[in-house]
Amino acid sequence: MKLNKLALAAMIGLSASGYSQAVEVELSITNLTHANYMTPRLAIAHDASVDAFEVGTEASTALAWLAEAGVIDDAQNADSSGQNFEAALGPVDTDNGSNTWHRFGGLLAPSSTLTYSFDTMDKPYFSLLTMLIPSNDAFAGLDSIMIPSEPGTYTYYLNAYDAGTELNDELNSTRTDITEEGGLPLGGYGVPGVAGAGAPNIAPSMGTGGTGVAVTVGFDENGDPLASPTEVVDGTDGPVHIHRNTLGDTSLTDGSSDLDSTVHRWLNPVARVTIVVPAS
Repeated sequence: MKLNKLALAAMIGLSASGYSQAVEVELSITNLTHANYMTPRLAIAHDASVDAFEVGTEASTALAWLAEAGVIDDAQNADSSGQNFEAALGPVDTDNGSNTWHRFGGLLAPSSTLTYSFDTMDKPYFSLLTMLIPSNDAFAGLDSIMIPSEPGTYTYYLNAYDAGTELNDELNSTRTDITEEGGLPLGGYGVPGVAGAGAPNIAPSMGTGGTGVAVTVGFDENGDPLASPTEVVDGTDGPVHIHRNTLGDTSLTDGSSDLDSTVHRWLNPVARVTIVVPAS
């Protein structure tokens, strides 16, 4: 109820503001979780033709890359070329007619804040996305809010969403007690609750992952290299929806999760975004 009142107050305040003029704003994001990191952020100023994500609909391939592996552009993973947000939105830091966007910051630690300047370039709407780790395909998102142009400070709270492109197995690849089709460990990606390329223990011999369709796994259930890497089709989890949270348990060696339920669980909202419009 308190959050609903805050959101209503923010909307009432914004309804009195103008939105159609170019403005360079100060943008801050705060990680409100206890033990989850956030990947580099995708910030988009755009018109009504751009929709970064839509709750209740199937995730785009670009959203799957961001939610599964934190990938926004080719500089992060060339294997996603033609499928990521850079391909969908056009060149970075450019007025592309419908939008202007850029990737900012590195990992955002729990309870920390990062601030930077962002030129809205006459666009009326703003969206922001970032992956939550450790997770398979959880992301925090702000979807198409009107960009205020009147001087002031505007605050928004972000929920955690599930892209629905991978099952939330929460298992480490070293686990062999629970397997998926082909006898491969259900985790399969090197670290619990994290899919896609870059997992530290297994990445050199696996494919890129991060697509929500299939992962090429280069190790067998005993952790030994495979002569012929095996492709494993990932399950999906429906359309984009509010994330059911990290379930976790309290054992690192058995059970249904290798994430600590006393550490990695969160409550919505998971992030706070503040937009400061300076006086002209």
